[in-house]
Amino acid sequence: MKKTLTKNLGLKVLAVAFSILLWVIVMNNERPITSKTYVGVPVTLLHTELITNQGNTYQVAEEYKKVNVTVRARKDVLKEIKASDIKVTADVKKLNTETRALIPYEVMIPAYQGQFVEASTSEPNLVISIELATSKTFPIIPKSSGDPRDGYQIGSLEADPQQVKISGPESVVNSIAKVIAQVNTSGISRDEVKEADLVLYNAAGIVIDSTLVETNLGEEGLSVKVKVLHTKTVPVKFDESGIAPAVGYVLEGVSVQPENVDIVGTEQQLKTLTEIEIPAEVLAVDGLTKSVEKTVDITDYLPEWAKAKDESAGISVLVKISVTQIGTRTLEYPVGSISLLNAPKNYSVKYESEGSIEIVITAEDSESLDDFTLEQGSVSINLVDIKEAGTYTVPVQVTLPEGIELVQDVVVQITLEKNDGGNDG
Repeated sequence: MKKTLTKNLGLKVLAVAFSILLWVIVMNNERPITSKTYVGVPVTLLHTELITNQGNTYQVAEEYKKVNVTVRARKDVLKEIKASDIKVTADVKKLNTETRALIPYEVMIPAYQGQFVEASTSEPNLVISIELATSKTFPIIPKSSGDPRDGYQIGSLEADPQQVKISGPESVVNSIAKVIAQVNTSGISRDEVKEADLVLYNAAGIVIDSTLVETNLGEEGLSVKVKVLHTKTVPVKFDESGIAPAVGYVLEGVSVQPENVDIVGTEQQLKTLTEIEIPAEVLAVDGLTKSVEKTVDITDYLPEWAKAKDESAGISVLVKISVTQIGTRTLEYPVGSISLLNAPKNYSVKYESEGSIEIVITAEDSESLDDFTLEQGSVSINLVDIKEAGTYTVPVQVTLPEGIELVQDVVVQITLEKNDGGNDG
């Protein structure tokens, strides 16, 4: 038996070795070495204290904070490796002393150590920018965006805290011109403390990347106290006692446009305000023989606490004082309702003034004037003698019933313009 086992021993050993070699060849063919690229693997920077302990700071551009890693290994191994298994580091200890900007990437796959052939990054080095660190304290300016609920208005904004210490690269910190606490006030209808975003601007009004610096805001972060005011529409009332028409004339009325204005205040303050009273001296006039218009800024007559909806524009109203001669009546007729007679073809007519014209009438029986109204088409202008473009003052023709007459002639200024492509009429 022993002789049988040891007979041709050399050939048997050779056969076993050949079998093993053949098995290795077959297995390699079954599980060949291949490669796979993992995209966007985050980079960890090591020993950054070597920079910061010297009073410096650093910046890493976004394109170097993640890197693509190519791993060469058997297919079955690559199927198991995930991007999260790959660790890419850049050690400040290995910073290139000549460039002071390049740190080589190092790749490790701890869970698969010894099971891969190679792991390499798409770029060999991380690029770092090192410069002197500095700190500055800036005031924080609160700013809101978004419209509050209808009937409400932003009263005041107060940042909390009101200033911030910003630390970082000297070039970045020195470029900061304005620090804003941006708060969204869309739909707000009551006083609130709202979280805000810190936004940094340079002198050109361009936003600075806030990730390049650090602040002392801590975990509490930044907030803005928003005070909300209400709006209320109230009528404007003028004291007419100072208006004195001339002898033979009578005050027909005072009209105000707009009749109501929007006032801003707290809810409690607005409850006390029912109208805005304008004193008599504002409209005081003696010997008035014709209607006059006057623009009045009523801001000075508001309660001390009250504000205009648009403070920059103030609150102005147009006041018209209408007087008529005794035994007459003044009628206002819209300019747009004046009938055009014999207007030349291919021309358009524009009135130099908008609004209304005044037509003063009289009658033997003054009581007949009380209910009189001008009918549509009874007021017109005749352009039969006007054939060319230009500006003209033309008489207004008023058709009146028997017993009613015009006190004075009425004229209106028009501009005749030739239409594009038109021919003279």
